[in-house]
Amino acid sequence: MRETILVVDDDAALLEVMSIMLLSEGYQVLTAADGAEALKLAERERLDLVVLDIMLPNTSGFDVLKKLREESDVPVVMLTAKSQSVDKVVGLELGADDYITKPFDTKELLARIKAILRRFGRRESGQAAHTFKLGPLELDPEAYTVTKDGGYLELTPTEFKILAMLMRRPGQAFSRSQISESVSTGSQYLASRYIDVHISRLRGKVEHDPRDPQLVQTVPSVGYRAARSPGG
Repeated sequence: MRETILVVDDDAALLEVMSIMLLSEGYQVLTAADGAEALKLAERERLDLVVLDIMLPNTSGFDVLKKLREESDVPVVMLTAKSQSVDKVVGLELGADDYITKPFDTKELLARIKAILRRFGRRESGQAAHTFKLGPLELDPEAYTVTKDGGYLELTPTEFKILAMLMRRPGQAFSRSQISESVSTGSQYLASRYIDVHISRLRGKVEHDPRDPQLVQTVPSVGYRAARSPGG
């Protein structure tokens, strides 16, 4: 079954270029010129990835991303003509998985899309069925689910990857660069301090008190680890 990618941009010429590129790679492509149209397509279609421009008419890409995250964990690559770090941080805090700044090389965008689809594939062939537990959390890598006290959590693909990495080896400290390499899609934006953004959002979902994290712990001067046991 072909993977479906939604491209959202108000630049008709750019939409055409990206559509031709993605179609030539065998993807099914949907396009939208504004946020309202994008959200309608997201409700109606099963999407594998969204390429989303920040600067859209009427509704910003940030607002579209926020709405998407209320209903879905579909991977999102943000497009922006801006290079300010604040835009990248806002997008990551809202749940974006990668960023690329306009003007961009279409080959680079394609490489990132392929990397995300490869890493965030819901069911990888040959993957052994095994769940990981940590306090109130249970993570199933095959079903791509995380529950807390029996209730399902809505994690972004990047948050899921980070949590899975930590829970597979409780007690082991991972540096930010190790975490970045594990979830990287070829972008430098997930390196260093942007990992902290994802960790902060992750803690807000998995911890009973994010201000006093017991599950995803900070290792001073190193990075992060999953507790060997809650509170331990």
